[in-house]
Amino acid sequence: MKLVYWKIQCHNDSNVYSIRAKTKKEAIKLYNEDWNKDGYKAWGEENAYVKKIVINYEDAFDLVDLMLSEDSADNWSEKKYVIK
Repeated sequence: MKLVYWKIQCHNDSNVYSIRAKTKKEAIKLYNEDWNKDGYKAWGEENAYVKKIVINYEDAFDLVDLMLSEDSADNWSEKKYVIK
């Protein structure tokens, strides 16, 4: 199975504060509505981008294992896009 979503990484705090959405448009909308964009720009404006995350997994347990591992699948990205 495959899970696809869009993510904008929070750089100055825990990854749990990153923005995740089903579509690129929705991720950017959530980013634009966020009152505190500093966390996403902490490493410089050029590092504030929306990433397409694609995770291939066998079953629900496999997905949980991939997401909770130290090198979490949540950090794997095929492409990065500038936030516009």
